[in-house]
Amino acid sequence: MTYAWLTLSAALLASCASPRSGPVFPTSDHFPAVVRKPPSFAAELTPPAPVDGARADVASPIRRELVPLDAEVAHEVVGRFFIAVLRESTRDLFPLLATQASVLSEGSRQPAQTVWRARFAQLDYTSLSGRLVAAPQTLRTYTFASAARAKRDGVPAPASPSEVVVVAKPGGAWVGKARLFGDSLAFRLRPKPEAQSFEIAEIVEDFRLP
Repeated sequence: MTYAWLTLSAALLASCASPRSGPVFPTSDHFPAVVRKPPSFAAELTPPAPVDGARADVASPIRRELVPLDAEVAHEVVGRFFIAVLRESTRDLFPLLATQASVLSEGSRQPAQTVWRARFAQLDYTSLSGRLVAAPQTLRTYTFASAARAKRDGVPAPASPSEVVVVAKPGGAWVGKARLFGDSLAFRLRPKPEAQSFEIAEIVEDFRLP
């Protein structure tokens, strides 16, 4: 009886150890050890490579590269400016101006919107409608690289690599006895924030209302 019980017990133990005893569910001992990282909800930005001669171990701030805008974009803004002026449309003109845009004339600086409201009120720019006041081929463009040439030509020079200065010499500045423009207008253009276009930051023009 004792021998039979021992034989039965051995058989039960053997059956439990066999592969047919059922699946073995994974436990924490079965997972590979992985270093946990805190969750991140922001895109990872790669800092710029250190400049030659700079220490690589010094933290460098993330910089957003400015994409140079084509000179044709600057010319287009100037063209739209003259179209808006000949229409006497503040609705078309003012969006072309930067928030703090100014007009520098005879050493006096005034807000651009104030200046052009006064000129529209006293002068008739619609009399030039249909005329090509500033042909694209007559515009002169100065970049930061040509700042020295701008100074030699006696025009405002770009103050930063992102600025462009466009000089226009409008034709037909006189209508009858009323002068509508100065001999030249120098537009200081700066890139608009988050937009692939320019805005007019400053207009330099020797002009006085009659």
